[in-house]
Amino acid sequence: MPTHIATAIAPRLDTVLDTLVLRLDRQEPVLILAFASPEHPLGDVLDGVATRFPGAQVLGASSAGEFTEQREAKGAISLFALAGDFRIETGLGISLTEDPEAAVRSALGESTPDSEYPNETVIMLLDPLTGRGEEATLLAASLLGPSVPLAGGAAGDDLAMTSCQVGIPGRSGSDAVAIARVRSRRPLGLGVAHGHSPLAGPFRVTRASGSVIHELDGKPAFEVWAEATSQDARTRGMDPLLLEADQLGGFLLQYEAGLPNGDEYKVRAPLSKNEDGSLNFACGVAQGAQIHVMQGRPEQQISSAQRAAAAARKDLKDEVAGALVFDCICRNLILGESFNEALAEISKELGGAPLAGFETYGEIALAAGDWSGFHNTTSVVLAFPR
Repeated sequence: MPTHIATAIAPRLDTVLDTLVLRLDRQEPVLILAFASPEHPLGDVLDGVATRFPGAQVLGASSAGEFTEQREAKGAISLFALAGDFRIETGLGISLTEDPEAAVRSALGESTPDSEYPNETVIMLLDPLTGRGEEATLLAASLLGPSVPLAGGAAGDDLAMTSCQVGIPGRSGSDAVAIARVRSRRPLGLGVAHGHSPLAGPFRVTRASGSVIHELDGKPAFEVWAEATSQDARTRGMDPLLLEADQLGGFLLQYEAGLPNGDEYKVRAPLSKNEDGSLNFACGVAQGAQIHVMQGRPEQQISSAQRAAAAARKDLKDEVAGALVFDCICRNLILGESFNEALAEISKELGGAPLAGFETYGEIALAAGDWSGFHNTTSVVLAFPR
C-alpha cells in the first residue's frame, strides 16, 4: 500500500479540517499530528480532529508558529495526516518535572515488536518549560534501545513562556510528554542541521542548578549575555538592557548558548530571565561547562534547512511521500519573512513533497546509535517513504 500524506493550515479548526479531508482524497489516515497556536485550546483541537477522523491516532502540541509546504502562519492550526501501511500507538505521560522517567514510561506504554512492521520510529512532543527536554529524550532512547530513532519537538506558546502544552484526545496539558510510536515496513529518514556560529566566549558556567544558569565567569548570566550581544543586537534594533519583559524571550532565542562538541556546537536555548539575573534554559547545563553565546545569520538558517532535508532524504533511501518538520522559533525570528524561503528549500530538496510542522522551543533528533538527542536552533526533518 503506498503512503499518502496530506497537510493543511488555517486560522480556524473547522476550515483546517475541511481542507484536510479534501487533500486526503478519500484516504483513511492512521496518524494525525496537530500543531496549534495557544489562541486555540489544544484539547479542543485534538478532540475536534479525533471526532472528524475516528480511525486515526492523534497527537499534538501548542506552538510558536505553524506551517506547511504552502506557507507559515501565526495564530493558526497546521495538520499532518499519514495514510498507509503503518502501525501506530500513542500515549501521554504527566508530571515530567517531578518524575521524568515515569512520565516517559507512561507515554511509551507497553508495546511488543511486530515482525510485519520491523522498523520503529518514535515521535516525541514535550513541555520545554520543565527543563527536562534532554533528560526525557535520553530516557526514551534508553528505554527503546539503540535501534529506534527519535524525532520531535518542544511545544511553544507564541513566546509567552508561560504554558506549553502537549496531548492526545481527551488528555492534554503542560508538564507532560506525548509520544507516537510509528511502526513501518520500511525505515523513515531523519535529518538535522543548525545554522549558528559563535558570537562571544567561551564563558565558564560558575554556578548552575538544574536548567538554571546563575553565573558565568562569576557574573550574573544575563549581565554576561547582554554585554556579549549588545553590539550585534543593536544592528537588529534591540538593546538588551532596555527590553520589555514580553520582548526578552524573543531576544534570548536569537542568541542561544553553544557547548563545544568536537568541531561543532550543541546549541542550548535560554528561555527567560529571573530577577536575580539568572537564565532559565530548555534543559540542564552542567556547572563547570564552557559555553559560547551564538548567533545566526539569515543565509546560514536557509542553508541549514536545506541540509537537514538533504540528510533526511539520504537517510530514507526511498522516494519521499512527505515529511514532518520541527523548526526552532529562533530561526523564524532571524529570518522574518524569509522563513518561507527556508520552507521552500526543504520542500524542493524533498522533491516537492508535502510537509507540515511547527516552530518549537527545542528539537528532538536522535538517529539509531546516536546519543545527541535534544537540540536547539535546528531544523529536524522526518521523511516518510512513498
